[in-house]
Amino acid sequence: MDSNRLWSPAFINYGISSGIIYMTQYVLVAALPIVITSDLRGSDLDAGLAMTYFQIGTIICRLFAGRLIDGFNKRIVLLISTALFFIIMGLFNFTTSLDAIFVLRGLHGVVFALGTTVMSALAVLVLPPSRKGEGINMFAIFSNVAMVLGPAIGLYALSSYGSMALYIFLTAMTGLAMLLSNVIPLSKELALPKPSKRKGWHISQFIESKSLPWALMGLFIGFTYSGVLVFIPIELNSMGAGIWGSAFFAIFALMIIISRPVVGRVYARYGSKFIIYPGLGLFILGLFGLGLATTPRAIILTAPLLGLGYGAAQPAFQALAIQSAPIERAGVSTATYFLALDISVGAGSVILALLASALGYQYLYIITALVMVVALGLYHVWIKKYTPLEM
Repeated sequence: MDSNRLWSPAFINYGISSGIIYMTQYVLVAALPIVITSDLRGSDLDAGLAMTYFQIGTIICRLFAGRLIDGFNKRIVLLISTALFFIIMGLFNFTTSLDAIFVLRGLHGVVFALGTTVMSALAVLVLPPSRKGEGINMFAIFSNVAMVLGPAIGLYALSSYGSMALYIFLTAMTGLAMLLSNVIPLSKELALPKPSKRKGWHISQFIESKSLPWALMGLFIGFTYSGVLVFIPIELNSMGAGIWGSAFFAIFALMIIISRPVVGRVYARYGSKFIIYPGLGLFILGLFGLGLATTPRAIILTAPLLGLGYGAAQPAFQALAIQSAPIERAGVSTATYFLALDISVGAGSVILALLASALGYQYLYIITALVMVVALGLYHVWIKKYTPLEM
């Protein structure tokens, strides 16, 4: 009975710790632009650069995260990454300049990528073999909760207590994540690296080729999601309904959380295609809905469709990317998928910004919907055949 247990203490602790790390990021995404423009007298460009430096750090680290995780003792990698995350978060308490913010955000991106990748890989390793797909889907709940709580906590703490109190709170929370993630013992069989057949440096040490089809699907959905993430608040603000942005993303994330147990069970019982087809279909409908929406209320009504669709398809692609590779390659396969997701979100926000400037928001969303139609067709005729054997 216990050998098939999904919610083990290790899985729960890694999930809570990962959720805390994601929460700090969502808090800073919401609050740091206000700190930069108000407290540090920076510009909107400076606020954007803080996110750019974070994204650069994340993408660079993803390339090496898999090799580090699979090539060294995973407990040591986990301890170092969580300790560095705690230290860097603590240093935010002493920032008095934009340059310091930029440097810390770059370092923040590096340790965020390493910490979240190693926790995801360890969560996969402690799952029973027959429940890995379901477990990976359930693990996403923790980051989804962070998506809901992070912006609300960040804006409330900043407006009520100021940036210093916000940084102290985040430092304490990252300390808790460090404690929770490292207190659970991990067997040597899971912690120590497996002997590598290939010596020296090789692309396979950084990229898992068997995960690439699913990383490609992640690239598509991350690209289109970046348009929702970046331009929904801007569009609502241009309509004089900026406050509705929080409601949109709260509904978006809550739909993911509410549907997660059902999605996980369907994935485990019937297979990934019963999640991916309806998930992509709902996401495409939501994007087309945004393309037709001309009022704040109409935009809000698309949030459930987008949340259900994204929350079903994206974790399924992640699970398949990991399940496609040998278990000893869990770190590299996880990093491969997240690297594609990070690149697509970063590049998407730039490319779609150019489209929004040239064509407007409604045409932007129609184009992203068509991009996802192409992705659905690609999955149906080609990617689906790479689905690993599902138990």
